[in-house]
Amino acid sequence: MGLDLDIEKEWDVELARHGELPKLPTASVLPLSRPATSSSEAPNRPLPPTPATKNASSRPTTAYSDAPRRPSPTRPPPLKPQAPLRMNPPTRPGTAASQGSGLYGPPRTIGSSKRLSWGTMASSRRPIKFGEGKYINVELVPQPSDDPDDPLNWPIWRKELNFGSLLLMVAMTGVMKTIFLTVNAQLAESYAVSYTSVAALTGVPLIMSACTGFVSLIVSRIWGKRPLYLTSLLLVFIGAVWNTNVASSYAQCMAARIFQGFGWGAFDALVLGSIQDTYFEHQRNIRITIYSIVAVSTTWGPPLLGGVASQSQAGFSEQFAILSVFFVLAVPAIVLGAPETVFDRAYTFAQTPVTGASSRYKTSLPLAPRRLLSVETATAYLAKVKPHSYRGTVDLSTLLQAPRALVAPTTVLLFLVSFLPYGALWGLTASLSLLFNPMPFVLSPSSIGALMTGPWLLATATVAAFSLARTWHTRFTPTAHMGAIAGGSLLAFVGVLTFGLHVDASMTPPADDDRSTTVFALGYLGAHVNFPAVSVTLALLAAGAAVLDATARPLVQASTMFTSSNLGVALRNTTDMGAGVGCWRALFAGVLVVAVPNAVWSWDGLKALCIGVAIAQMVVAAVVGSVWWLWGEEIRRWDGRVMRLVDLEMLKRAGSYFETD
Repeated sequence: MGLDLDIEKEWDVELARHGELPKLPTASVLPLSRPATSSSEAPNRPLPPTPATKNASSRPTTAYSDAPRRPSPTRPPPLKPQAPLRMNPPTRPGTAASQGSGLYGPPRTIGSSKRLSWGTMASSRRPIKFGEGKYINVELVPQPSDDPDDPLNWPIWRKELNFGSLLLMVAMTGVMKTIFLTVNAQLAESYAVSYTSVAALTGVPLIMSACTGFVSLIVSRIWGKRPLYLTSLLLVFIGAVWNTNVASSYAQCMAARIFQGFGWGAFDALVLGSIQDTYFEHQRNIRITIYSIVAVSTTWGPPLLGGVASQSQAGFSEQFAILSVFFVLAVPAIVLGAPETVFDRAYTFAQTPVTGASSRYKTSLPLAPRRLLSVETATAYLAKVKPHSYRGTVDLSTLLQAPRALVAPTTVLLFLVSFLPYGALWGLTASLSLLFNPMPFVLSPSSIGALMTGPWLLATATVAAFSLARTWHTRFTPTAHMGAIAGGSLLAFVGVLTFGLHVDASMTPPADDDRSTTVFALGYLGAHVNFPAVSVTLALLAAGAAVLDATARPLVQASTMFTSSNLGVALRNTTDMGAGVGCWRALFAGVLVVAVPNAVWSWDGLKALCIGVAIAQMVVAAVVGSVWWLWGEEIRRWDGRVMRLVDLEMLKRAGSYFETD
């Protein structure tokens, strides 16, 4: 028996030496004892050690040797002392040998390094996945599923192909929106209609795009985004090709433009959501920046070239003829390169909550297997780009998500503080041909297009500056918010007021002039207008609108993170609220495009309009800014109430904030 004890002691020491068990003090190892058979021997006294021999059978016989030997008790594995949660070492990451032949291996119990959800304190049994390469220490947000069809798990070439395809259509829709700004006067003469009717060729499609964009948000919850992209592509294609041969019919031109407007809505409202569906948080900012720059630059830049193209013999139809060539790339890009990005991860995850415990041991995404281009791989890829592959739940709560986001307090306030500069920019640029094409200026379409240089350059630069500034989105404070509202409103105030006063002053003859007071008979007054200055004033107006628009993204994110139960709900609401602001602006811009020409027939009307817009913007900015400054948190709470997010029924399937819904 003494030999058994010695062997056990040596076994304990050897295990402690290799780190498998903590080394225990000698006194803590209690020897096994047998009942005493002699009254002279104390009970429970351990037997004296027996000298070890080479042959176990040569041991001396004792009184115990004849008795039946009881099997030695099995030594239970020692239990490690339980330390607090933050002190517990995590499970050691498995190796290829320990995980077997599976692709991912058994899940490990690792806590997320993100903050606690306000409804759970349990540990998660879900493995936490991390990035690759230089992002090896970055926890992936949102966490992807193990399904290879999850857009977050797509190879990078597939993500970029999808992004590039959508970006091409965003650029083409931007070109179409402002395609008539430089030729409105020529269209009015060609169609023999009023200038207001011609301005409606731009305003009505904008109104239609606002409506279809809002409808797209609702429909995408049920059937996904891809069917809407394909339908919108078809509508835009029909409208653009139709517009190449409508030089003699105003009704056909309007019908073609309505087709285009119906198609613009999906690409205005859903592309941001597709970016969020496809990219992780650390990959998303640069794509959103590119998307924002392309959307702005392709809206206000093309009139520079469109005016030149419209001076050809084909007239404005030449612009659509050139634009139609790009459908050779756009059609196959959307059909083959833009698969469905809506993916429900709620049913691929075990809905277990996550604690705030972090881990030193990290699991990265497995490398995708290499695939050579072949008939089999091409066939497998084409099988995944079906026209329709997603079906969501059809219920009242799902259908009302987008309408509630449209009327959320943050959405409405963002619209109110920015709609006047945004609408004034559209209305005044749509009236440039009315103001400067007749006598005494007689500016050609190319010269009117040159006036768009300022808005194009300054608006693009402003959007790029705010999008690339990391601290603008990560450290957005109330002080920065108030500064942006004040700065953007001041730029818009100076731009629109200077535009109206300068043009009116240049076209008003002196009171003591004895020549004819008919404006169009005073050719010498046309030389008093400084057209580079006109371009600069429009640039200031565009920059002011861009600064105010830059507050939308951080404010919407702050609201959704404050009210949403998890990351999936937050991303969905971010898309809905951002698109809601865009729909409100497009709707109001379309109205002003049609209304402003009626107000600026006379120079006095232009002056009165610009003064009124400038003063109204400062008043609205002061009121809205005060509301945000005084009741910012209450506004976010009301967002949650309006969108029905502050409700425990919505949290039944939710675990952590950083999980999907």
